[in-house]
Amino acid sequence: MKKIIIASLAASIAMAGGFASKHQSETISVKDALKLNDDAKVVLEGKIKSHIKSDKYEFIDKNGDVIVVEIGDKKWGNVTANEDTLLRIRGEVDKDFTKMKIDVGSVEVIK
Repeated sequence: MKKIIIASLAASIAMAGGFASKHQSETISVKDALKLNDDAKVVLEGKIKSHIKSDKYEFIDKNGDVIVVEIGDKKWGNVTANEDTLLRIRGEVDKDFTKMKIDVGSVEVIK
């Protein structure tokens, strides 16, 4: 009986994509990110448009679309950026009933 349960669990995990969820490797637009479901992994390229407060920023892509991103102090690493710095951010969609933002896991400067 244990073997059947373990086999069923393993098959379920394999079908769901495994335990570790990876970030999407392709960059998408803010417009496309706005269409995604909660917890979807994203990679965005653009610039910080403005600092809203604390760890929240407006992020603008090359198309001029804007989304709020949340970047904790530790997620910045050694990156120093201003409104002219082109960035690649990796994170996940955080949606609730009225708001949407990207919880950023990493930030890198695009050279």
